[in-house]
Amino acid sequence: METWSYIGVGMVAFVAYCFVKRLGKGLPVLELMLLIAGLQWIIGPIIEYVSPSAHWKYYMYVEESEYMSFVAPAYAMFSIIILLIIRKTKRFHFNVEVLREYSGYGLIIFLIGVAFDVFSGVLPRSLGFLIFILSNFKYVGAIILFYSENKKLKRIFFIAILYLLINSILKALFHDFILWTVFFYMFWTLKYKPTIPRILLTFVLGALFALTLQTIKSAYRMQVWNNYSGNKLELFVNLMMDSFLVDETTSAELDDGIDSNVRLNQGWIISAVLDNIPNNQDYLNGITVKDAVFASILPRFLNPNKAKAGGQENFALFTGLSITNDVSMGISIVGEAYGNFAHTGGILFMGFWGLFLGRVWLFLYAKIKQNIIFIAFIPLIFLQVIKAETELVVVLNHLIKSMIVVFLFIWFAKKYLKWHLDK
Repeated sequence: METWSYIGVGMVAFVAYCFVKRLGKGLPVLELMLLIAGLQWIIGPIIEYVSPSAHWKYYMYVEESEYMSFVAPAYAMFSIIILLIIRKTKRFHFNVEVLREYSGYGLIIFLIGVAFDVFSGVLPRSLGFLIFILSNFKYVGAIILFYSENKKLKRIFFIAILYLLINSILKALFHDFILWTVFFYMFWTLKYKPTIPRILLTFVLGALFALTLQTIKSAYRMQVWNNYSGNKLELFVNLMMDSFLVDETTSAELDDGIDSNVRLNQGWIISAVLDNIPNNQDYLNGITVKDAVFASILPRFLNPNKAKAGGQENFALFTGLSITNDVSMGISIVGEAYGNFAHTGGILFMGFWGLFLGRVWLFLYAKIKQNIIFIAFIPLIFLQVIKAETELVVVLNHLIKSMIVVFLFIWFAKKYLKWHLDK
């Protein structure tokens, strides 16, 4: 391994330590973001360099020394700045038990989310983002109800997790289930204060589930997305059981031939960016960053050229590779940083991005101190931000506009619904 590889692994290990240490004491959302990024930008690529998958497309396009000499310092800069900024927030411990006083409000928030989830198919598509945010209110409400003294209301928290799982199985899409489950786990640790060994045991069990899910996911999707007429829940359970019980040869047939690490490794896309720019495409000098800023502050009718989610345009521009319109792949913010500002500029940009996210966290942290109910909305606000593969336009657009929706809702509830939230 290269020197920068060791530094990168050390930084990921330190972030993991910070994340585990913070569980049960605070809400380590930014630590989670850094950990996911480290696994996908550093650990996945190192595994690929050590044991190549030999896939015709999903491989590392540049040597380890070239890749790590940019990504490792960029990741370190990003992580250190965020960890330094949020360090001061660790002195205040959230009194989340106060949320039990908001059970009635939590139920209303939950029902708002359910209503928008049920009727999302008949509402105008132009309101897609707003509908998405409001439909996710059901999970915000479930978090508040988790602290309710009413046992029936408290069960809604666990029903929400079950709904997430069933919905993910029916759609064969599991990303949101994994993310929301981790968020729910954070609130569980805030309530029950588990020991470090218990937290680590939970991580081991979660990792086993995630690895098993990765093993069967492609085979499951292949059947579901090809109009499978049987019971999808039964199919999912059978494939999960088969992944444990069948031999190695048969188990390999459950997958589509793509190594499990390929799914973890965001580095193959980042390495394609390093290989393509500036060899085949000039540095973009901040063009996509400017587009992302305008997209986040202006609605589409005022910005008709607004970039669309999905990543097809940026993916082809930055990597020189093509993907079909029904496939969504992001170049990640660190890949976008290099493509816009080159090696040194890209590292500095990651520092500025870390500074921005840290300041946003301090702003939201102040709101939580004023009114604890804001803490239940934090996962929704950071839902896209913590995804390491997502590009800037998606992350910034979600971050800014979700905060606007949340603050407008709280303002409306206090002014017109007469909610008493200042406790």
